Amino acid sequence: MLNKLLLVTALLVFLPAAVTAQCRIAVAGTACVAVPKPLVPEPDPVAIGQTLERGKYSMLMNARYYGLPTVSEGWVYMRIEEEIYRVDWRSHEVLEKVTHLASRNW
Repeated sequence: MLNKLLLVTALLVFLPAAVTAQCRIAVAGTACVAVPKPLVPEPDPVAIGQTLERGKYSMLMNARYYGLPTVSEGWVYMRIEEEIYRVDWRSHEVLEKVTHLASRNW
């Protein structure tokens, strides 16, 4: 009987702490709210084959740090918003989206 009482007491003491621990920011008197992700994915900022305006976007340096293959054969990586694209250096034509190839430190 004493073991059951201790178990119930322990659950009552630690259960609220476990429930509130799921919230990233727990403020007294508030509850956690899960914000749903949109069902329709956001469109890409640029299209494959589009020619970029010179000087508008930044070139991604140190591609190996981000887990990307080394730049070669006249193309570079460009950061466009939060995405990485492989772009022809001479014509500034977008060749492909390569964000999925980047490591977690991107």
